[in-house]
Amino acid sequence: MRRFLDLSQPELDTAGLQMTTRGLGPLRRLWTIFSVERPLMVQGMVLQALQAATYIPFTAGTQYLIDDVLPYCKQHNVIWPVGLYLLANLLLWPFHAWCTVRAFACSQMLVRSTVARLRRLVVDQLQHVSLSFIVSRGAGSLSNQLTVDLGKVETFLANMAGGFFVSVSIGAFTLMYLLWVNWVLGLAALIGVPVQLLIMRLMGKRIQLLQSKLQRSGDTFANRIVEFVAGLRQTKSFGNEDHMAAQLGATIDDLRTSGHEAAVANRWMMMWMQMNWQFATTILWCVGILGILGVWGAGMTLGQVVAFTGLYGLVTALFMAFQNAYEGWMTAEPGMTKLLEILDSDELEGYLHPQQQVELRGEIVFDRVDFRYPRSSGTVLEDVCLRIPAGSRVGLVGETGAGKSTFLDLVLGFYAPSQGQITYDGHGLEVIGRRQLRRACAIMTQDAFLWNIPIRENIRFGRPGASDAEVEEAARKAQAHEFILKTEEGYGTLCGERGGKLSGGQRQRIALARVFLRNPRIVILDEPTSALDLETEARLQDDLDRLCHGRTTFIVAHRLSTLRAVDRILVFREGRIVEDGSPAELLAMPGGHFARLHRLQAGPG
Repeated sequence: MRRFLDLSQPELDTAGLQMTTRGLGPLRRLWTIFSVERPLMVQGMVLQALQAATYIPFTAGTQYLIDDVLPYCKQHNVIWPVGLYLLANLLLWPFHAWCTVRAFACSQMLVRSTVARLRRLVVDQLQHVSLSFIVSRGAGSLSNQLTVDLGKVETFLANMAGGFFVSVSIGAFTLMYLLWVNWVLGLAALIGVPVQLLIMRLMGKRIQLLQSKLQRSGDTFANRIVEFVAGLRQTKSFGNEDHMAAQLGATIDDLRTSGHEAAVANRWMMMWMQMNWQFATTILWCVGILGILGVWGAGMTLGQVVAFTGLYGLVTALFMAFQNAYEGWMTAEPGMTKLLEILDSDELEGYLHPQQQVELRGEIVFDRVDFRYPRSSGTVLEDVCLRIPAGSRVGLVGETGAGKSTFLDLVLGFYAPSQGQITYDGHGLEVIGRRQLRRACAIMTQDAFLWNIPIRENIRFGRPGASDAEVEEAARKAQAHEFILKTEEGYGTLCGERGGKLSGGQRQRIALARVFLRNPRIVILDEPTSALDLETEARLQDDLDRLCHGRTTFIVAHRLSTLRAVDRILVFREGRIVEDGSPAELLAMPGGHFARLHRLQAGPG
């Protein structure tokens, strides 16, 4: 069997695939992604058709056994024709089994490669959307869509590729056979079709609404459970377990109610469908008996009626396949719609790739910059005008919500100014590109984020191509080498989820080693020592001073002692820079905001 298309191959342009499907409905877009590998799809359909064609004789042969083999055996007092009938069935099974397994293998390859392709499209898109989109959606909702919703789509595709075409093929071949053998019974077999269509039309809209409600409940629960797990330490420290359990319990109850309503509605539709086809089977028996009695036509044999009712089950499978496909799509469609909302989002980061390669030195200029968040009317930063020479150390001071973090987000290109321009060594972001800018930057925060991978790989994340020797050298610079060697497996020790197996100081050391390895031109230190004790902070501060030497550095700190070695301090208040100068200059302003903060932290005397 041909290997499925490698997602890394250039011929599968995920961005191109996304653009060519944009504007189509969810089902058509899913079909477009599914049908990328047409040769494999055609191969699977041919095998499924053979699987269907070789299955019918097992049931259709019942008529031959009753009407021909049985009378012959009784007339000649022999049993060998029965053995011959059994042998014919047995000889057909190996070919039928080969077609079945090969068809299943093709369908599985198609389904799994389609789901992988869809995951790749979503993951690629998430790498390009803006931070505001991520924040507005929530980590829980996005993870729910990449796991639960994609799981529903995968189940739908697996049922369609593995069972739908087989059931349709078997049912279609059987129906044609029935119409050929006896057109009256063949038409009787179709009596339930209009009723089924009516049931689907009457109940479909309600089921779709209930599935959409279930989707929203699932997204809400996913967001809440992420918050719940992340905040367990805080919850326990306040003794608020009962309070959080009550809040989460309400979300769980909403999810339970939505799921119950959707499941019961689906079951009612299936029940009406089942009754429809069960009653149609009864009608078929009655029509057949009337045929045996000679009420219509030239009469029928018992073998024909038995074979017809047996084959009718295969015809029923044809229409049940459409019902199951409809029901499966009602379950998968809300999730697929959510995934397409991600793929179709226009909240993308522009200027990713550079127009020219620039060796950034670190000079940054804000020229009359205003900023407000998307879908928000309030201005977060207003009229920011300043020039930061390369290699400067700049401290950022201000109350919570004054605009410091937003200022740094603009420096890193996470957002674009609503008005004005930011240049780097005289070049706009459209020239140097966001990726080139960020490769010249490194950030270290108070909550050092570590992946649950070996310590070595967490450090290497600063420069993925670095050698083991370079990783260890960076660890020595961050004074992390010794404690790393004392861990269970040295540099191969897993850090735990979010670095949970390490202490706060150890996590910060590893994060610092990552920054040393990156060797950036622009460094951002966002409260890197606020969660540490004074002794650990003092030791780490010396290493941070060495890191910042010769690099453009922004330091956010509420402990003003952290800003002892900066060249310049920017004081933010309500989205504006209200003070700008060296520490000595700002301290010389008795009525200034920085001087007041310094007096408060210095204490009396």
